[in-house]
Amino acid sequence: MITTIRGFISKIRKQISVWEFPQYVWFRGEPDVETRLLPKLYRPKSDGLEHNENKLLQMFRMKAPSFAPGLIPPRENIDEWLFLAQHVGLPTRLLDWSENSLLALYFALKQDKPVVWMLDPMALNTKLKVPNKPIKHDKIIIEKFDEFPLTWFRPKLPSINIGHDNIRRAWEADKGSFDLPVAVHPTYIHPRMLAQRSVFTIHGGKKEPIDALVDATIIAKFEILPKSRQIMLNDLSRLGIQESDAFPDLDGLARELATIY
Repeated sequence: MITTIRGFISKIRKQISVWEFPQYVWFRGEPDVETRLLPKLYRPKSDGLEHNENKLLQMFRMKAPSFAPGLIPPRENIDEWLFLAQHVGLPTRLLDWSENSLLALYFALKQDKPVVWMLDPMALNTKLKVPNKPIKHDKIIIEKFDEFPLTWFRPKLPSINIGHDNIRRAWEADKGSFDLPVAVHPTYIHPRMLAQRSVFTIHGGKKEPIDALVDATIIAKFEILPKSRQIMLNDLSRLGIQESDAFPDLDGLARELATIY
């Protein structure tokens, strides 16, 4: 169990030392050690029913312009619409991660049983080499990318862009070629995405938690001792990680001031 900020950083260093791509890792804070790495879209609802992914997105795209015209992307930019929907709380196939380890820790510490997950996103993407099922063409060409695929780029068949393929599944009745999630850099369509150093994984054909789909060479879990929460939150505050840093708006400022004073 982790009890200090120093212990948290030490765990990160130790894990990075044995990973394939140690220069670049992502983090996700969770409020409970039992929470699996599954997008909200696939988590069980209280009434036992499942979300309708396509209806959620289509209705969101139709109605959102009247609520926040300054944030609305062009209608055809389906990747940006998906990023926006995820960031404001709509259930989607995306899972939020951050490039900022201390910010992920801050989110985790706000709840009773905190845990921080660490992901090697480049190692995850190297596993996406072949499609999980046949498509129209006998042969396909996976578009090459140095680190992360461009979510907006849809090449002509038989070429396939892994990032866009998983994005498109959300809008086209889950039709796609890949089983595993793919790690992508989003377009920063919402101001909070910059503050939170947002990055995403996009689920593909398998609707299982990421921690069930990959092994320890790609993902790690750090549990925080619950009774150390407040001490670690105080330390994070001294290091400059507070509510208005995660939520740089009036709501975030108000919550931060209410905590301090």
